[in-house]
Amino acid sequence: MNEKRIIKKIRKGDQESLNQFIEFLYPQVYRFVYRKLQGDAECADITQETFIRFISNITTYKVQEKVIHYLYRIASNLCIDYWRKQERMMFHELEVERIEDTNIQPHESILKKLESEELLKCIAKLPSFQQDVILLRYFEQLNFREIAAVLEVNENTIKSRHKLALHRLEIIMKGDKSNEKRNHNSKRKDARNKDCLH
Repeated sequence: MNEKRIIKKIRKGDQESLNQFIEFLYPQVYRFVYRKLQGDAECADITQETFIRFISNITTYKVQEKVIHYLYRIASNLCIDYWRKQERMMFHELEVERIEDTNIQPHESILKKLESEELLKCIAKLPSFQQDVILLRYFEQLNFREIAAVLEVNENTIKSRHKLALHRLEIIMKGDKSNEKRNHNSKRKDARNKDCLH
């Protein structure tokens, strides 16, 4: 899709070009929103709102980046607004740009240890600004420079967020596994107690 040409046509009111534009990019935006919201029923509405926001501001949009990156940015902001309205923000988003413990070396291989559904549940426990980095990096295959452009922050900041996000994911995964083990042991203990009563 030639973005400059199609946006020029949309600005002139070409409905066919608008339909083509939405049809081409809708699946990518929806996938991003779906992962951010953990499959919430509002995914389709937020994806639609992303395109409405873009189209309503298309006259001022400057074609200096990939349009999908700009759509990701709009979608991310809409997801954050949605969470705030639903009081579902799981962390207070204080920026932490570096890990104090320099011995921590989180590795990307931790992302391969979980099935997709489990992984998304763990990612959902990250602050939103870290979720974005992980989702854009590993699910949308963007590099650090592109992610920095999407989120409008310094590339080094993105790298720091990435490192910290991997570290937090590792902690979250360990915590989930510990809880699973405790629950399993508790169930076994309950079963033994029931056997003793009979």
